[in-house]
Amino acid sequence: MTSKTFSANSVEAIQTALTHIIKDGFKPTLSIITITNIELAAALCSIFNDYNIAVFGVSSSKKFTEQGIESDEIVVMLMDMNPAYFKIVLNDYTQSSVYDAARSAGAIGKKFFTDPGFIISAADFKMSGEEIIEGFMSAAGNDVTVMGGVAGNPADFSGIIFTNNASSTGGLLALIIDKEKINIKGMAVSGWKPSGTEKQITESEGAWVFTIDNEPAMNVIQKYLGKEITFNSVYTAAIDDTTQPSGLVPLDSGYPLQFQRASGSPLIRPVVLWNTANNSVMVGGNVRPTDKFRFSLPPDFDVIDAVVNTTKNIKEKEMNDVDALIVFSCVGRLSSFGPMISSEIEGLASTWNKPMIGFFSLGEFGKLDDGHCEFHGTTVSWVALKEK
Repeated sequence: MTSKTFSANSVEAIQTALTHIIKDGFKPTLSIITITNIELAAALCSIFNDYNIAVFGVSSSKKFTEQGIESDEIVVMLMDMNPAYFKIVLNDYTQSSVYDAARSAGAIGKKFFTDPGFIISAADFKMSGEEIIEGFMSAAGNDVTVMGGVAGNPADFSGIIFTNNASSTGGLLALIIDKEKINIKGMAVSGWKPSGTEKQITESEGAWVFTIDNEPAMNVIQKYLGKEITFNSVYTAAIDDTTQPSGLVPLDSGYPLQFQRASGSPLIRPVVLWNTANNSVMVGGNVRPTDKFRFSLPPDFDVIDAVVNTTKNIKEKEMNDVDALIVFSCVGRLSSFGPMISSEIEGLASTWNKPMIGFFSLGEFGKLDDGHCEFHGTTVSWVALKEK
């Protein structure tokens, strides 16, 4: 299987580039498209429909390829995967449940393939990533491969997912691949180092944490992070220095919480919202009372090495070559790592030196270890594809 990446700032430029690529003899059947301006989705799909190329499309504030972070509005990966080896499903869950949307996609995968793998994205950051995983496992088994990231812009959490003849601002998009024909390998990895003493959630509901060690959640977080916890840039721009935060305040905490798991690999959850009325906080995924966590140290190059080394290990032990690499990196890493994030992208791309596409996501899906796939935050989920 051959893959190619390219980018442009307009729909017209994408059409011109696509025409040249096809004239050169490449016959793509599948595209991964990332866009910044959600208004471009329909026009792009019209072009790709004309060439009979299937579309897996998402919106994101920042995208990247093997060349690094891309400034262009539109970034595309093309693959000439046999159409018999994949299906694309978009299930809107504004009129149903997130669980039902995932279960339906999982059932479609099992209908067409004995051993399906799922590369997914979702729009609407308020949805439950855990329910998506549960829906897939219900239909396709506990060992099902689910990798991906949540679409959207962290400034206002708006986002879109789209395919050839459908789009949604509240739905699930799944690229379903026949694992008997295409080898799929990937991991979810954060690299964050823990810090401080262990804390315990003492009152919570869903993703909302009300108390930590029987104290208001925000009080505990402010004690540890101090000035390191900041407001979302859009919120900050809307207030002045004398304004006291009120209501639901979006946060850029920088340093995520590391929830302990029996396997030893922590589940990473960023702090995303602060409710000033009761000093509760919303984290990037569901938590339960009695869950224990530690804070994270500021990132350094060891964190980046931990992420890149997961690809090197897979290359050495399981997958010497790949045809394409797809990466979902949490947007929280972009703000926390600063210029260092380019080193992480370059390291991932250099492992196999093959075409790569990725975007900065609002939550990630993938497998940390030998357990089942889970929903993460402030994490990198990468997936490599190789035709058998």
